[in-house]
Amino acid sequence: MSIDIMLVEDNEHKRERVRSLIREVLPDAILYEAASYASGCQLAESREYRLIVLDISLPTYERAAGENGGRFRPFGGQEIARKILRRGTRARILFITQYQAFSDRGNSFTFEDLGKSLSSECGDNFLGLVYFDSSKSSWKLEVEKKLKDLK
Repeated sequence: MSIDIMLVEDNEHKRERVRSLIREVLPDAILYEAASYASGCQLAESREYRLIVLDISLPTYERAAGENGGRFRPFGGQEIARKILRRGTRARILFITQYQAFSDRGNSFTFEDLGKSLSSECGDNFLGLVYFDSSKSSWKLEVEKKLKDLK
């Protein structure tokens, strides 16, 4: 049985690493990908997903050659999750970020604070917040465990 998964990640290297891991653990998964807040919102409207994997910080629009992708959204992934949750989804939501601290409009959050906030906001839909460090394998082990729990 296939699982529909939405992946929103603007960093091509990180997106490829996450995509490869998903395909390794869930070979029958059907992946739908976006690289910005706007394209992630559009993708979210297109179908119901079993799993949604979101980067926390995203550009507003897809980046084209020589363009910056519009206004940077430090909590773009969280904003997408809010939109999805308002529709009453049953999808599990996994956040993956390469930042350990976040700030926007004078408010600062540690990785742990953000995890608690996302857990509270997403409720039973929250699958976790994972720190991505391409030089270590701990992120892969953590994501792999969460993916296997979906089966």
